[in-house]
Amino acid sequence: MKYHALIHTIRKGIILAIGSTAMLAACGGDGEPDSSAATTTSPSSPSTPSKTAAEMCAGLENLEIPASAIGLPTTGGTVSSATLVASTETGNISGEYCKVLGKVHPVDFQAPDIRFEVDLPSNWNEKSVHFGGGGLDGTIPTTTGYATSSLSFLGELKTVKTPLARGFVTLGSDSGHQGNASEGTFLKNDEALANYAGEHVKKTHDVAAYLARTRYGKSFAHSYYVGGSGGGRQGLVAAQRYPADYDGVISTFPASELLGLSFAMGRVSKASLAPGGFITSAKAKVLTAAVMTQCDALDGATDGIISNPGACSFDPSTLRCAGGADTGDTCLSDAQLNTVNTMATPLATKFDFANGIRTIAGYNILSGTDFWNSYYFPPLGLSPAAAVSDPASGQASFFYAFPNALVNFAIARTQLVDIMSFDFSDPGALTARTQAVSNMVDATSTDLTTFKQRGGKLILQHGQSDQFIPAQMSIDYYNRLVTRYGQATVGEFVKFYLVPGGAHGFGGQFEGGYDALTVLDNWVTSGNPPNKLVITDLNGATAGRTRPLCEYPAWPKYISGDVNSAASFTCTQ
Repeated sequence: MKYHALIHTIRKGIILAIGSTAMLAACGGDGEPDSSAATTTSPSSPSTPSKTAAEMCAGLENLEIPASAIGLPTTGGTVSSATLVASTETGNISGEYCKVLGKVHPVDFQAPDIRFEVDLPSNWNEKSVHFGGGGLDGTIPTTTGYATSSLSFLGELKTVKTPLARGFVTLGSDSGHQGNASEGTFLKNDEALANYAGEHVKKTHDVAAYLARTRYGKSFAHSYYVGGSGGGRQGLVAAQRYPADYDGVISTFPASELLGLSFAMGRVSKASLAPGGFITSAKAKVLTAAVMTQCDALDGATDGIISNPGACSFDPSTLRCAGGADTGDTCLSDAQLNTVNTMATPLATKFDFANGIRTIAGYNILSGTDFWNSYYFPPLGLSPAAAVSDPASGQASFFYAFPNALVNFAIARTQLVDIMSFDFSDPGALTARTQAVSNMVDATSTDLTTFKQRGGKLILQHGQSDQFIPAQMSIDYYNRLVTRYGQATVGEFVKFYLVPGGAHGFGGQFEGGYDALTVLDNWVTSGNPPNKLVITDLNGATAGRTRPLCEYPAWPKYISGDVNSAASFTCTQ
């Protein structure tokens, strides 16, 4: 299969990525090393105020970045180009900045470089925003645009400026491979896998800190990581593994249990692609309509949004075709009901993923999640045949392609494993390797002590109707944090929001946006925690309606008044 197509298709924020060892410890996340990290070499040419922005930018051209400036093993980095972009350039909405492209070179010459972009604004606010990736990565995020700070890929509120336009240094990388890597085979290289798993987070941050010191004469006063899906997982990695480098993280619908998630997707694919198990879009409409009819009004308003999924207990067997055989688009056969139930129930394993996890959450298919209204990449594919086709077709199944890539190249490291006969609850002889990969790529550690002690703040958020990553996965992670630290302590540095009707940035009943970066920045710099937030729907037909953004476990209950106004709802438990 051409997995580069899958990589590229998901690039703008859609599903997954992570990290490894050594931290750089410095107040404010400025990238200075602690005693366990490599010694940081100061730039030989600090900024000179008398130089123009163009001259300062040109001075970065062909700059060699020493390996000692990067807190994980590399052979250094190289700036490939440094270009001053004028504020008046066509299409530029982010002001004047120096666009720096370059590469971080591996220790293993057979591993790919990490390609990065660092954008250095002429009007710097002394802060940085690290953009997360997604899917199998393979391209650099659009660091001149918007990070996934809200829950929608449909854009941002008109009043919101890009981080670069606000004066943040912005940075991102391809995670250590390009999207044209043949069929995901980069995962077979140990260093490339480690980079994809998350070491690129640390390496890219340290390169950006070095460039900032070179350009401005000092590094970041505050450093933030913002990402959704795979980038959301990378954000958790930043807080868990590199807490000295980051003061704040926005983690949106994170694929925290990456390997377990891929196994759950594989399990669903086996049911969907079993004889008669595939559910067409026509049948799906019958299912979602029946769920809405039963559960929409349970939150007080009939508005096309199920705000309290916990109260919705739809029984899919009420849609069973007579005799259990497929008799048309108005009902579900027994094989299709098995697919629904497989999606709705968790994957229970006979082994431990990282941090002792044995249960991977199921999807909210029985409380509003739509797997067929796809914007980038069909979760289940457009047909059984298309599901296993080349992802470049745009009709293939992500739920098939993603586990297929990880099982074959990260775990088995061969193309000989047929995931349709693979036991996702018990991988047998591959169990030890599965656990090793899980320890690399999963962002499930609850040890945020260093992050918290340094004053770090985490905004965790997920849509209740996410069709790629179950909302329950984030609920489970948050609850494990509460178990470890207690509710009061967690509330001091973590805010968790569930958005009813929100999907994976697209395809939901309520695709919400709000200025989360400002909320995070105010929390970090001024000590003002998020309070009474309002989120706005960006879907075309319903754009502009608002809801209160309720801190978990509260949800927005309709009281009275305009059903499209947040003022008509109250956060309740």
